[in-house]
Amino acid sequence: MFGQIKNNQGFRRFLLRGLQKASLEVGWLSLALNLFKKVAVDRKIEMTVQD
Repeated sequence: MFGQIKNNQGFRRFLLRGLQKASLEVGWLSLALNLFKKVAVDRKIEMTVQD
């Protein structure tokens, strides 16, 4: 997960300071990664249904 965030999303360092804010930022990054995965799965299912 962290490798995908670093490589694919270009995330290299935290924008906010403090443990609570950094935890929130990791949560947002995880949410975004999960949404990207969900969209990819939905597109794959949609393509198989159309064929």
